[in-house]
Amino acid sequence: MTSALVLFLSFLIFLLVGVPVAFGLAGASILSLLVIDPGTLTPIFSKMFSGANSWLLLAIPFFILAGNIMEKGGVTRRLVDFADAMVGFLPGGLSATNVVASMFFGGVSGSAVADTSATGTILVPAMVRQGYSSKYSAAITAASSPIGIIIPPSIPMILWGFTAGLSVADLFLAGVGAGILVGVALLVTSTVISVKRGYKSSIPFSFKNVFVKGKDGILALVTPVIIIVGIITGFATPTEAAVLAMLYSMFLGFFIYKELKIKHLKEIILNSGKMTATVMLIIISAAAFSYLLTINDVPSNLASFVIDMNLSPFLLMLMFIILFLFLGMFLDANAAIIMTVPVIAPVIVTTGLDPIHASVILIATLGIGLLTPPVGLCTYVAAGIANLRFDDLMRDLVPFVLVLLLCIILMVIFPQIITLIPNLVNS
Repeated sequence: MTSALVLFLSFLIFLLVGVPVAFGLAGASILSLLVIDPGTLTPIFSKMFSGANSWLLLAIPFFILAGNIMEKGGVTRRLVDFADAMVGFLPGGLSATNVVASMFFGGVSGSAVADTSATGTILVPAMVRQGYSSKYSAAITAASSPIGIIIPPSIPMILWGFTAGLSVADLFLAGVGAGILVGVALLVTSTVISVKRGYKSSIPFSFKNVFVKGKDGILALVTPVIIIVGIITGFATPTEAAVLAMLYSMFLGFFIYKELKIKHLKEIILNSGKMTATVMLIIISAAAFSYLLTINDVPSNLASFVIDMNLSPFLLMLMFIILFLFLGMFLDANAAIIMTVPVIAPVIVTTGLDPIHASVILIATLGIGLLTPPVGLCTYVAAGIANLRFDDLMRDLVPFVLVLLLCIILMVIFPQIITLIPNLVNS
């Protein structure tokens, strides 16, 4: 009990004094273990190594690499042009384009932060030039970015599947319906706001323009098809599918669009390495934290506590959503998953919730944490692109955050939104 108290209190103190999350998790784990056995730290380093020593986790650097290659190879710009041709005629055309482009790029990169950076650098300046406020331009860019971790491929889904022992293919399929719901809801919201503010369309609708822009854009959208079809048919594991996606992105950049050059590879590899190192540092630190949770019997005690409460599945799901909203305010989504899934996964199974349904809802809930203070990584990135402070975006973000919360409630009430596609494919 003393060890568990040290674990939680020290981690909280580390967060409050501004220690990076990864180092806070590792530091709290070390202090907690010293309470149990002052003589050795070997179990911590062993768990850190085993936490990263996974064939499945190799998919993460390859998805990151594929996203960076596509951004440098001109794919992002073509996806934005295709999205603009499709929805640019709506009131607030570039606002709608921002949402659809996030849906497209989310199907390529698997990272919400990468989505914010890639689409934001193109669309935020363009929106400001067309008369949108810089605050709204950054807000809609940040608000649409959580789609990147819902629509497959998704790095958090890979981590969730790895940690909970669930099929990544089923999680990817389940994310399609959820991602479409979120995208449509944000599209409607942005259009309503644009009408009220008098934001105009960016271009008139033209089937010819959709076809012309689509010829280039559709090639990029083959990427998620390669990934999903490869995994569900058994042709490729998630890691092998990530490698195929990376090779296909290089093929597009070098031979089709011809914007990717050999000289770009050094920058791409370095940036991808930095992003991978950040993710993996969080994973290994959270793995050590999860180990300390386990040896302190936190998962089993929590499962017993929840079962004794005798909550209905609906109320239990709402309880988890509130917990993940709170965690998302302070933790990176990847850290939250590695740290909490070993604890809640047994509870989900024991209480009769559908693991795939619950997993996608909670991943989407962590997506809201990418927008909310004090962490809000996507909001920070979007604010930086627009040369604004974090709190400058809050007023414009509120309607979108409320809509995202509504989408999560709809997913709880209507599980078919998530389960329909996996059930159809697996039947």
